[in-house]
Amino acid sequence: MVEPTSKRIALLLLFALHSCLADNVFLSSQLASQVLTRNRRANQLWEEMKPGNLERECLEEICDHEEAREVFEQNDKTEKFWAKYLDCKGTERLRTQENIKLVRECVEGQCVSGSGVSYEGNVNITESGKRCQRWSSSFPHPIHREYNASEPNSVLKENFCRNPDNRPEGPWCFTTDPTVQKESCRVPRCGEVFVPATVAPEPPAVRTKACLSNHGIDYTGELSVTMGGHTCLQWSSPVAVALSKDKDFIQEMVLDGNKCRNPDGDPEGPWCYVEISGNVTVDYCDLELCEDPLIGEEETTADQGMERTVLGAEKKLFFSPRTFGEGESVCGLRPLYEQKGKQDKTESELLASYREKRIVGGSDAEVASAPWQVMLYKRSPQELLCGASLVSDQWILTAAHCVLYPPWNKNFTVNDILVRLGKHQRAKFERGIEKIVAIDEIIVHPKYNWKENLNRDIALLHMRRPVVFTNEIHPICLPSKEVARTLMSEGFKGRVTGWGNLQESWNPAARNLPSVLQQIHLPIVDQDVCRQSTAVRITSNMFCAGYKPEESQRGDACEGDSGGPFVMKYPAENRWYQIGIVSWGEGCDRDGKYGFYTHLFRMGRWMKKVIERSGDDGDD
Repeated sequence: MVEPTSKRIALLLLFALHSCLADNVFLSSQLASQVLTRNRRANQLWEEMKPGNLERECLEEICDHEEAREVFEQNDKTEKFWAKYLDCKGTERLRTQENIKLVRECVEGQCVSGSGVSYEGNVNITESGKRCQRWSSSFPHPIHREYNASEPNSVLKENFCRNPDNRPEGPWCFTTDPTVQKESCRVPRCGEVFVPATVAPEPPAVRTKACLSNHGIDYTGELSVTMGGHTCLQWSSPVAVALSKDKDFIQEMVLDGNKCRNPDGDPEGPWCYVEISGNVTVDYCDLELCEDPLIGEEETTADQGMERTVLGAEKKLFFSPRTFGEGESVCGLRPLYEQKGKQDKTESELLASYREKRIVGGSDAEVASAPWQVMLYKRSPQELLCGASLVSDQWILTAAHCVLYPPWNKNFTVNDILVRLGKHQRAKFERGIEKIVAIDEIIVHPKYNWKENLNRDIALLHMRRPVVFTNEIHPICLPSKEVARTLMSEGFKGRVTGWGNLQESWNPAARNLPSVLQQIHLPIVDQDVCRQSTAVRITSNMFCAGYKPEESQRGDACEGDSGGPFVMKYPAENRWYQIGIVSWGEGCDRDGKYGFYTHLFRMGRWMKKVIERSGDDGDD
């Protein structure tokens, strides 16, 4: 049933319809425009907005979460913006011209209003003046354990201060100081005058005396306490006399009292015998030594040491077999190659670099071509820890940072580590070929400097039982002065082997590890170029190697190769010598960056002392 009022409305509609039928059905464009015209609301543009129209709705005006969602149309983008917007006080600031400018600058990341989650500026110095570590770097702090800077659209750029965990204190960064992991930054605050932090000046030198030349051989001072805080034993004490017996000491040197001295010309400087936990060993004294040239002042001719032999000359022993073990006399002569008068497939390219500068790239190593290669293996969780090298049937050589590096929570004991010898396959147990041996002693260089630059990055590991040499297990030689001077020249190439990453990756889950042992030939770089390539202080106990940006060939040691050997072949003896230990680098295979290696010849005297500290029959 229809009410009377409804009848009147129905009649009006019919009348209107009749009128339309009588005239044109469609209105003219002018009339249509007049009919569609309506008053604009303050937020009318928002109702008709297209994605991306952010400036008007959320910057010039205050928007809510629903309006922001309509701008971005995607939940993840909306939430990312909304977190910034709230932190920038976008819903609180009245929209004056000044406040519009502040909100815009904050959202764009130029300044901060709240905790600074939106900050994307380029401040890279902490409040106390420490330089920030690159987000993509793992030195000195293992950033990749917490953050992956390689994620798409990551704001963790370069070494700029950021606030990825929304700290109330604001943007921060990992520092380049190994003793300070994270520190807050002073960044611009929106609407406030900004006074940037500056790099803190280096602390003033404590020492007032000049450095000691000639390794401190001429030192006759009164110091009798070592850098480890131990009091020196009397040189005339029975234990010191016994340990010094038949050692290659300078006859004219007077060893009086318990003063620090350098009777054997150790490149590490003055030292003395000390007693630590009931054991007598050596320790160095805290005296400043003058830097000396990388190799030495003596010149070598182009052909010196390059004459080729077939089986190798008889080697003069540096260590006593009583404490060093067996292997020095046959070191560097691989059972399946030199001992059979054969070369591996790529060593000719390596030897050619001693005469001409040709480059060879990385590749799978041939089986048993690096029989001195050792895998340092963590017991729990079971994983590849580092590379290392076999120097006798009792001793293993590796980098100190593989076993001791506090920023990475590394302070391993003999119960944490195993050594695996004779390996070629990385993950597969090679039954009947490889040997797994426990260690009973770890000796880190007493002057190892993890706090600054990994200076003297070297450690010795003693195996619980001697290993039997095989075709796949054989020691490498340690360099004499003559070998070091002959081989360590700019452009001469060495061979690096390891199971480390095939490419740089800062996501631990995306590590690209090889299935078999890898090798690459890398040219030694001039020391001045090494120093210019990095802000890290370089010492004469290091050298660097790698390709220059203008060279077409690429390659480098990478994560997982640390502690492994940098070896070269000495043609005069047809033997392989370990010249360096893989120590550190800034990334892997980056333009203008090189890998740094511990200068092994300079560590020789220290190795001899600590290995033979229990006394022996003397050495040549």
